[in-house]
Amino acid sequence: MPNDLEQIRQETEDKQKNILWEEGLRNGKSVDEFLWKGAPNAKPIQRAGLVIFGLTFWLIGVFIIAIGWARDEGVACLVTSLVGSAPVLISVRLLRNAFLRPDKTPEGEKDIHK
Repeated sequence: MPNDLEQIRQETEDKQKNILWEEGLRNGKSVDEFLWKGAPNAKPIQRAGLVIFGLTFWLIGVFIIAIGWARDEGVACLVTSLVGSAPVLISVRLLRNAFLRPDKTPEGEKDIHK
């Protein structure tokens, strides 16, 4: 048991180091994976932060689209709709990842060939 606690302590200390570029890159990888792939076992505060982040992208996209449509010109509407759709699509992806739920199937019954 003491060996397990020492290993957990060492892993925690290793994850908290961000002095060197490689260390920051390694620690940022888990955040990037959570943003783009989602995590069914994420904590509620992580989900809330991701919802806020996703809504920010959504607002930016809607604001860009609204500016183009307010000009009431055909080309402006088309260009701003295309440019504004990128943040909206990113927000859809982030919000989908924020609401992933844990898999309820027991470990023994999971299909390994998925």
